[in-house]
Amino acid sequence: MENSVDHIDELIGKYLSGETSAQESAAVEQWIAHSESNRRYFDQFKVIFERAATVKTLPQFDTDAAWSRMKSRLNSAPRGKVVLMKPFWENVYLRVAASVIIVLGIGLFLYRQFDSAPAAVQMVAETKIEKDTLPDGSAVTLNKKTELAYSYNKKEKAHRVKLKGEAYFDIRHKDDKTFIVEADQVLIKDIGTSFNVKAYPETNRIEVVVEQGEVQLYTATNEGIFVRAGGKGVYDKLTKTFSLDQPEPNAAAYKSRHFVFSDEQLGAMIVTLNNVYDRKIKIAPHLATCRLTVTFSDESPEEIANVIAETLGLSVTADGPDLLLEGKACEN
Repeated sequence: MENSVDHIDELIGKYLSGETSAQESAAVEQWIAHSESNRRYFDQFKVIFERAATVKTLPQFDTDAAWSRMKSRLNSAPRGKVVLMKPFWENVYLRVAASVIIVLGIGLFLYRQFDSAPAAVQMVAETKIEKDTLPDGSAVTLNKKTELAYSYNKKEKAHRVKLKGEAYFDIRHKDDKTFIVEADQVLIKDIGTSFNVKAYPETNRIEVVVEQGEVQLYTATNEGIFVRAGGKGVYDKLTKTFSLDQPEPNAAAYKSRHFVFSDEQLGAMIVTLNNVYDRKIKIAPHLATCRLTVTFSDESPEEIANVIAETLGLSVTADGPDLLLEGKACEN
């Protein structure tokens, strides 16, 4: 068994990585059960081994020099009773694992030093809908003609977004951190998960549709209102008042490309669709009042135009880069 003790570090390393034979596994387990000090040693080894396994890449450090310095300090320190096993710095498994812990410690130190400054990110969507992820892990979809500025203040534990335009937020919610969207005069505080904010500077309304969870709409001088899932909150810039309303079925269709039209006029349908897709659908003026009940789920403009044409008895032709719907439907 003495030979097993001399090589117990290698055996433990193989044991934790699943490389031991049945006989070797039995030897390790017998050694662990032999004494409480052996068990504590194994537990410490296991913690280091598991932490090392979580790191995929390591920066390049002069570990030999580090070990030389450490050995020098250890040799000069008072000694207690020696356990019959090799010093852990002479073992390959533990040297790699301890190197990992040194790297993690350095990384944590640098994080604490430099993360005190707010992280700032700028996002812009001009002519196309853009999807991205904020530094806190929250997902965001920007509609066309939208600008977003994100910052995080570590001291205040506050994520803050300044928005001009329209964006859908899927918040990575944390109870100990605050997430606020600032849109013109209004502040929108996340208390839930997913919501859409429509706040174009040229309009007199700021609209928030909550898909999941809850948000609070307020200003610096008005505590505002709470909007829950399935609801819509509106702020009137002229009267400086808040109100609750029913959300439109396609409020966030630019994100999901899921459209629901119920007895909708074709003219209004085309406007909604053209706000999302780059390839536009055109219709003759007399077709604008045709009514249609239909659902689209991530279909292309060509597929949508063909469904409308088939339903109303129209034809579809190319009009440059766009699509043209023509026919005699609804003329009377």
